[in-house]
Amino acid sequence: MPDMTQIACRIGWLVIGITILRALNLLYIHLRPSRFHRFAHVSPKGDQPWALVTGASDGIGKAFAQELAARGLNLVLHGRNHAKLTLVMSQLQRAYPKRSFRLLVADAGMVSCLSCTRPAGDNGDKARSGDKGPSDAAASAVATVEFSSIREAVADLHLTILVNNVGGAPSPAFLPVSQSSQSGTTGNISLNALFPFHLTRELLPLLAQNAPALVLNVGSLADAGFPFLATYGASKQFLMTWTRALGLELAFEGKAEPVEMLGLRVGRVTGASGHKEKPSWLVPDTRTMARAALDRAGYGSGIVVGHWAHALQDVGFHLLPKWVGDKIIISLMRRELATAQTKQSTSKQD
Repeated sequence: MPDMTQIACRIGWLVIGITILRALNLLYIHLRPSRFHRFAHVSPKGDQPWALVTGASDGIGKAFAQELAARGLNLVLHGRNHAKLTLVMSQLQRAYPKRSFRLLVADAGMVSCLSCTRPAGDNGDKARSGDKGPSDAAASAVATVEFSSIREAVADLHLTILVNNVGGAPSPAFLPVSQSSQSGTTGNISLNALFPFHLTRELLPLLAQNAPALVLNVGSLADAGFPFLATYGASKQFLMTWTRALGLELAFEGKAEPVEMLGLRVGRVTGASGHKEKPSWLVPDTRTMARAALDRAGYGSGIVVGHWAHALQDVGFHLLPKWVGDKIIISLMRRELATAQTKQSTSKQD
């Protein structure tokens, strides 16, 4: 019977073996050649390929648009601010005069609520919630996203790529759950989780028709669960879970080859989410992040960490004991909160 020393030694070798396998897998994912060209194909009728990028007004979304145009894709640029989108489109037209562009204006934080979409006469929750009151009537009057209209707007295009990039933390950021409003929470979940889900659901038949096609869902390493980012982290985890689930669903139906579902977990990026520090090997800029993300495509559905430095951080974090990881997260958030408070006080003085 082995003694405790032998058991500890075997466990140690097992941990080392797992670490080596993870490191080799990381190297394989980030060093293998890109297969992105599979999705930049001309249709049998000769139509040029198009990509739809959500949240394309700035940050990583704008960088995705730039990189896709550089790789030969025409673009549908989505955002909620028409003026900002128009500016981005004019910049892209000057940089890539051979590409074509369209604008899609829709507020991703305004996905219809259940009471707005329930069929007439369906009073399933009436016994619990009572009759429809003034607040429900007001909610029904709010302009919400019409996903069928979006589908119709791009139905004539050879759409082969959908980049679900739109997202972000609540405003104000770093808010405790106890201080979060119902409308703010609902809007943030709509932005990060429901909008990309329903957009993909609506456009999936078109993408399958134009296959091979790619759905790239942009998530975050904050899906591990960070304090003061509860709705953001949970929404991004939802995004990654349904990415995997839909990928398996397509495989079950024999459709995994036509449409690739790729979940992309992203760490800190300068030029996005208010981060303006100088780029480094640990903190890439938005264009570098977009380029790395697109290079991960073409190897089948799954979840990946897009940039190698973020992947290295993620592997190292998961090798730590849970209590150490929790302390690191709390320490990081203390620093983020201090930075945010400093910026807020400086802006007030200005």
